[in-house]
Amino acid sequence: MRTPLTLIFAWWTVCAAATVAAADPDRILIPHVPHHDASIECTTCHAAATDSRRAGDSLRPGMDVCADCHDVVAENGCAKCHTNVEAAGTTPYDEYPAQKFSHAAHTAQGMACTSCHGSPLSTPRLPTKPDCRVCHATAENYGDCRLCHADGMELRPDSHDALWTGRHGAQARQNEALCATCHTQGTCQQCHTGDNLRPRVHPLDFAFGHAVRARGREQECTTCHGEPEFCSSCHVAQNVLPESHSRAGWVRLPDGGRHAVDGVFDLESCIACHDDGRSAPTCAACHGG
Repeated sequence: MRTPLTLIFAWWTVCAAATVAAADPDRILIPHVPHHDASIECTTCHAAATDSRRAGDSLRPGMDVCADCHDVVAENGCAKCHTNVEAAGTTPYDEYPAQKFSHAAHTAQGMACTSCHGSPLSTPRLPTKPDCRVCHATAENYGDCRLCHADGMELRPDSHDALWTGRHGAQARQNEALCATCHTQGTCQQCHTGDNLRPRVHPLDFAFGHAVRARGREQECTTCHGEPEFCSSCHVAQNVLPESHSRAGWVRLPDGGRHAVDGVFDLESCIACHDDGRSAPTCAACHGG
């Protein structure tokens, strides 16, 4: 008995559809803008974000959440977000680079979702390093990055290839702030010390006459030496005093003299060297520690 051609064709169609479904995994493309326009809050669909402490936690809404507004029985209803309804559940997801990222730690600080994921009028994005730097300061040896990125994970960007050492100087001059998102001055000074600086910026006797050149050019100096400790650590060790400290009346009893006035109106300058406050040896002699 011959198999009717209609049955063969139907069987072939089913197999072909199954093959296409298997070859074309489902992807979920949620249109965030219409949800925003409907005044739906982020936490309506991503309620688990409030308690999530790992980037690997699934924060996507389940079908029951979608069913509150959409007909999840009708195929065309699911197709509003699913690219292949027949293969629903096969959506591939990339591994998040910051596995230790905690949404809970950020929401507990009252941070809005838009602070990291951008405007709700566009497709949400993952936060970039500048987003993190709004709250987190750059630390030596990527200590701040390791709050979210796993230990041992490679953090060097693709631009830092085998030739990066030779060309990073030009890049740094063009966008110094970009370098500072990962590197502190200590990172630079590990290599750029003594004679290991090309082209040479400072002459060999620069330490003896740099005060004259630096006066009035503080902003130029901070291009490389942005941290006050860079100056104060050397000045304290060499017992270098500012010009104001040698003037008559700088320290005078019983009112304290000029240094007491400057201490009120320019305390930041004082703590650049006397960062221990009244307990610093220089201050404690009069202030009692």
